[in-house]
Amino acid sequence: MNQVIIVTDSSVRFQPTWHPDPRQIIYAPASVRFGETLLEDSPTTDMSGVMPLFDGTSYAPRFVPPSIAQFERIYRELVPRTDKIISIHTSSRLSQALANATSASQQFLGRCDIQVIDSESVSTGLGLLVQAASDAVAEGLEFDDVVRVVRGMVPRMYMVSFLDDLTYLERSGLVSRSQAVLGNMMGVIAFLTLEDGKLIPMEKVRSRPRALEKLTEFVSEFSTLSHLSILESSSSPSEEARGLAERIGLLHPDTPISISCYGPCLATLIGTNSLGVVVLEPDGAAE
Repeated sequence: MNQVIIVTDSSVRFQPTWHPDPRQIIYAPASVRFGETLLEDSPTTDMSGVMPLFDGTSYAPRFVPPSIAQFERIYRELVPRTDKIISIHTSSRLSQALANATSASQQFLGRCDIQVIDSESVSTGLGLLVQAASDAVAEGLEFDDVVRVVRGMVPRMYMVSFLDDLTYLERSGLVSRSQAVLGNMMGVIAFLTLEDGKLIPMEKVRSRPRALEKLTEFVSEFSTLSHLSILESSSSPSEEARGLAERIGLLHPDTPISISCYGPCLATLIGTNSLGVVVLEPDGAAE
């Protein structure tokens, strides 16, 4: 039983050109609750198909992580196939998935080595870690070395995004209701950064062109990058995303740049019309 299996949240997103092996990568079901309606996210969920749920309900959408029981079931089904599992999940400061996975893993002590890792990220950031783990396994690295590769990437990952509906910040407790209402009336666009796995408000601007300039400025602060992913809610690259990719390509001509669609779980935190970047620094750059 030497096969290493990777478990992650179903809200994960991968680079469009990378195709996960379904025998190696298993998804724990992350969902969004709209009142009595529960929508399960998946790596291929198209936001355009679920937008009516966000726009047409009076219930605030809520990110529902995989439960302890769901993790226990997944691990139990995998134990006959492997005694080595890497379980990589959405930031513990955004979701209970990590805590639930950790609790469930205790049931298998002595039977299976389950390494639970806090990505301190979400969506495509989580996907980059899962892909790195899968690639490391394919290269023949030992289990402990694969875990070290993934943990070593976490502090080299950064995410910044902007959103034009401050209601989502109010729901997360990042601004007051009066600030959200006034900001929406004035057309304010707010920036968020993911710092130590926590969403933190940054500055505000008054137009999307200016917001795109600020994203470009953020990326320009890095001397080198291993990868950059542009995140948006459109299932196909928008003109904004393509333009941003072109600007960043001029700054980092040797950096792989991908454009991905985020899903409903992340939309509960940053809204349905957000744009952002996830950047990965090369090994050693964050020291």
